[in-house]
Amino acid sequence: MSTVRYSVLSYYPSFITNENVNIGVLFYVVENNYANFYSIKRWERVRAFDDEVDIDFMKDYLKGLSHDVESNLFNCQNKFNIEEFVRYYVNEYKFSNIQSVETDEVDIFIDETKKMYLKYDFEKKERLGKDKEKQYINRLLKSQNIPYSKDKIRGYFNEKIQYDYIIGEYGIKLFTFEGKDLARLINTAKTWSYTAREMKDRYKTVFIYDKEKRNEYYDSIIQILKENAQDIMPLDEGIDYLLSLKQ
Repeated sequence: MSTVRYSVLSYYPSFITNENVNIGVLFYVVENNYANFYSIKRWERVRAFDDEVDIDFMKDYLKGLSHDVESNLFNCQNKFNIEEFVRYYVNEYKFSNIQSVETDEVDIFIDETKKMYLKYDFEKKERLGKDKEKQYINRLLKSQNIPYSKDKIRGYFNEKIQYDYIIGEYGIKLFTFEGKDLARLINTAKTWSYTAREMKDRYKTVFIYDKEKRNEYYDSIIQILKENAQDIMPLDEGIDYLLSLKQ
């Protein structure tokens, strides 16, 4: 069993809106003191996110960061210090909270982590499906000893309600926009918004969604879900949120 620690690097073009796009993942395998930075390859997504960004500068910046990881690893007399490394990135380029996972399939976990946080850097056939994404989240929760339930519960009208996760007082529902007809998804959002209001005395409902914006219905769906939710956030932030629920 090995311990894999990782942190996601995101680009924040504005300090006001806090919107961001993931551009890399830093991995560190504790047992063999192995560190590696994986950088985004599909730069058109960054251009679509911020049409004023200097892509050449960003490419050079990430190459420099990768070189710094290798230099730190080579020059370090003891162990690579991932906390010390990420703390210097605090402006437009920021690393997320460091997460740790125990696994006996290091290469598979690293590959799946890249596909979770840099989903659109991969061809559709290579991406993790919805079930694989849930399996990945399950693994993180179990690694952090966070108990959860997926049991159906009864609503106030005796209907069955299926959260993706129930953790303590929180009910978690995952929303996937990719490949969906967002016009039809509006009705699903209305149903879950009503459910969140109905269940507020029993569970605090949190919605987690992927960040791919498709059309004009996207903002409407987000607004509908916000009306009665305890919180709503994109998937990468949502994973950190779930892991913060450790009691």
